[in-house]
Amino acid sequence: MKQKLKLLFNKYISENLGLVNIFGKSFGRILYLLLLAYFSYKLSIKHFAEFAIFWSSLRMFSFYGNNNLQIIYFNKARRHLIEKKEWPIVVSSNIVLTSTFFCIIITIISFFLFDGLSVALILLACLICYIIIRNISEFAKVDNNLFLSIFIDDVLFYILFFILSIVGLNYFNHINMVIYALLVASLLTATIGLLLFIKKFKIKIKTYKISTKHFSSNDFKLGLNYTFLRGNEVLSNFAVRYLGQIYFGDLFVAYAHIMYQFYNIFSLLTMSTVSGLQSKITVKAMNEFTKEFFNSSYKKIQKTLLPFVVAMFIALVLISNQVLSWFFPKFVSYSGLLLKVGFVGLIFAFIQPLVFILVYNNQFTNIKKLNITQYIVMVILFSLPLVFSNVNEEYWFLLVMISLLLVQGLFAWLNYIRIK
Repeated sequence: MKQKLKLLFNKYISENLGLVNIFGKSFGRILYLLLLAYFSYKLSIKHFAEFAIFWSSLRMFSFYGNNNLQIIYFNKARRHLIEKKEWPIVVSSNIVLTSTFFCIIITIISFFLFDGLSVALILLACLICYIIIRNISEFAKVDNNLFLSIFIDDVLFYILFFILSIVGLNYFNHINMVIYALLVASLLTATIGLLLFIKKFKIKIKTYKISTKHFSSNDFKLGLNYTFLRGNEVLSNFAVRYLGQIYFGDLFVAYAHIMYQFYNIFSLLTMSTVSGLQSKITVKAMNEFTKEFFNSSYKKIQKTLLPFVVAMFIALVLISNQVLSWFFPKFVSYSGLLLKVGFVGLIFAFIQPLVFILVYNNQFTNIKKLNITQYIVMVILFSLPLVFSNVNEEYWFLLVMISLLLVQGLFAWLNYIRIK
């Protein structure tokens, strides 16, 4: 009996990479949600809104700065680390050269966004650390062991940020203490994570030289396509806060940031499952990608994901008002909006796995049309408050959240029906 229970535990829990990834990432996000509740209590609405904009800027810029190379080079890194027991210099060369290019552009943009060199430089330092953290946490999964990836990205960083922020705000209650805490947490996480990554795979670094001869313009262009494909979400999240402050004020930014955290729970559950199963839903040879493989991969994802997202939605239906009153009492009047956000999150859980099975296997054939469509929709949505001055801010917020999601779902379906 014990042996049978052990086998069931291994099959459905300990060896279920999607499930393991969900539990690991949930720890970090729950810690961040608690920290956010503390920020909303300690900081003024103005400073809380400023943090929301800085945080979303960092998340957006780290996404664009990385150019999705961790996806493009996942198979190459897997072959070298597992089979050849060495790190592919071509991967690090492309990451460094691409990130340098984007960091220069991002620094200039952030200087004008935040109207100050000091904030732009802090953002740049955090950005470099974030790019390092993102890459090593993704490549650490090539051996199907998620421990290091989860520890770096979801445990170590959030624990450091949590502790440093609380200590800093108790010493001096100002937004700057939160920014400094974020900087130190990012720097420590990137340094420790890099050392642990090298130790895990027993990498012997023969040279630190980065050569331009390894740079691949084709991979750069492919990364750009995937970045623009996936970047609509992070760009939209930033624009809602940044333009929302201009259109509707600090209060809108504050409650929108909180709503996004609950939406991000659905996103977290979905992407943790997809990311955790990446090696199992990515073919090793292109001729293996069939409709049967696609269907099997989608079912594999939903088998793990569905119970969690449905339970989360039911929980919001039952206790959304109590949750806000416990953690965000200043925003308890937005419980109705929280339910609508939860419904959008439920839709996300069904659509995004379709998209990422195609992305992971380089099978998004109409990606350029999708990118153009997405950004046209974004321009229209973000221009609405300029054209209609009396637009309802909550409906505008929900419209932005769901429109791009539906566009991606449509194009993913068009790709799916072409698979043989």
